[in-house]
Amino acid sequence: MTRCPRALALLVAAVLAGAAHAAPDAPLRVQLRWLHQAQFAGYYEADARDPQRDAFDLVEGGPGIDPLARLAKGEVDVAIGWLAEALEARTKGSDIVNVAQVFRRPGMAMACLRSAGVRVPADVKGRDIGVWNVGDQISVHLWLDRQRIAASSVRLVPQAANAQDLISGKVPCATVMLYNEYWTVLRSGIAPADLMMVRFSEEGLGMLEDGLYVRRASLDDPEFRRKLAVFVKASAVGWRQARENPEEAITLTLAQAPALDASHQRRMLEAILNLIPADKPFGLLSLTDFDRSVDILTSEKDAASFRRAAPGAWTHAIWYEAGVAPEAAFTESTRQYLAASVSSTWFYVFDLIGTAAFGVAGFMRARQRRYDLWGAFVLTSLPAVGGGTLRDLLIGGDRSPPFIFQDPTYMYVVMAVVAVGTLCSRFMSTEVTESKRFNRALAVFDTIGLATFTVVGAKVALMAGLAWYWVPICAAISCSGGGMLLDVVTGREPRTFQGELYESIAIAGGLLLYAGLKLANDYEHSPWLVTGSIVLTWCVVYAARMTFVLTGARSFRLGDEASRRGSARRQR
Repeated sequence: MTRCPRALALLVAAVLAGAAHAAPDAPLRVQLRWLHQAQFAGYYEADARDPQRDAFDLVEGGPGIDPLARLAKGEVDVAIGWLAEALEARTKGSDIVNVAQVFRRPGMAMACLRSAGVRVPADVKGRDIGVWNVGDQISVHLWLDRQRIAASSVRLVPQAANAQDLISGKVPCATVMLYNEYWTVLRSGIAPADLMMVRFSEEGLGMLEDGLYVRRASLDDPEFRRKLAVFVKASAVGWRQARENPEEAITLTLAQAPALDASHQRRMLEAILNLIPADKPFGLLSLTDFDRSVDILTSEKDAASFRRAAPGAWTHAIWYEAGVAPEAAFTESTRQYLAASVSSTWFYVFDLIGTAAFGVAGFMRARQRRYDLWGAFVLTSLPAVGGGTLRDLLIGGDRSPPFIFQDPTYMYVVMAVVAVGTLCSRFMSTEVTESKRFNRALAVFDTIGLATFTVVGAKVALMAGLAWYWVPICAAISCSGGGMLLDVVTGREPRTFQGELYESIAIAGGLLLYAGLKLANDYEHSPWLVTGSIVLTWCVVYAARMTFVLTGARSFRLGDEASRRGSARRQR
């Protein structure tokens, strides 16, 4: 008789649990990082503008509440957390993921009382430092390490809210947020001159703060993803509204916590909005900032475990599903991997080799015409850097000023070609410079430049967000634009217009790279696909050009053969 009721109870419990998990109308439980305040004004705006007022519930935080720990236990669906504590949680087995990065700049610091004898960093030895243990303790440890102060020589102690332990003198140092506790300290009568401030961002230790985190397992549920995307979109609108109507945002904040000081909240909101730049896409996690934070962490923590925890700790998928992303052919991760690969040392070396090879072609033209040093410099510069400069002038934007003004190394290469070429000209006969072996060697280096400049030109067009057809065009301009300028200056028809397979190879290479990166778009955690696309493009362009050099093949040309021969005789 006892089995039946027990089995029935278990069945009812299972059904209820399943219903709770699957309830499609259940609001997202969003765990705030702290007590209600203007730090979350954008979310209050989003909640107020929700037409049904049931898309998400904002759960207040506070002392003793670890948002990411609650998230890992399944007590909430979304948590506002810091990257440092998220990665630390991942090292302990919590598979939590950043789906949007709200704060693009850090706002944490450490304040020390000069009246307590802390005037320089070394004075913290033997002292207590108040921390919240929500990730701030990590930055303190990193700062101590930078100052060569043993962590064992200080005591990190839990501090009360609102910097009360620092204000009362219970601790001589404490972590503060520049948008909150710092102003509370000043309002207590302590002047800025009475504080030794350690702004972690200025120390190179600023890490990503308020981001939106979820459990990775939750992302497997389409309904959860839909609701999460709605919340991210609503947050973007809410923070924009908070920027445009700050008084309304303060009113909504005070509605959450009427006892708050309105003037303090206004000051907080102003500081918070500085951490969310209006000129940056809301919620987009910059992989450059992510990698910088990981590098900072691994300089003090267990590098191996943190490096293992970093991959997969983020996703841009929800950000794109939310519809807050501007129209772009390539995802942020693809663009980031492309920029990183092209900026790598090995590719930079190839870039300089190609620049030198292109420059040699211009110098040899000056030598044939017996130009002076200035003429040699001009003719060397045109093919070496002329194409890239022309490309940058056409694109403008972030490419202004052109690359030769941003990195002087390219002009140093041009000068080196002129100097070395001038010295060698005194010892190398015309027979040597016009020999088949010399020209073959020059063709090899020239082809290295062609392959490298194809990738660089395509990359510039992609990073500028240009339409797809500009990718092969910019690749071609980067490769042959300078050579065409050289031909024009020296009174010759551009040879690449006469059937020599050069720009056409660069165009094909640009299209090949575009196709490879399109494939990589679908795999945000696979940088090797981007690197592989670059390597494949480089090798194909190099092999194609060398094949045509060795076989002497030429491309299709307009007009009949007789008219082309006549034109060639007239040109001679």
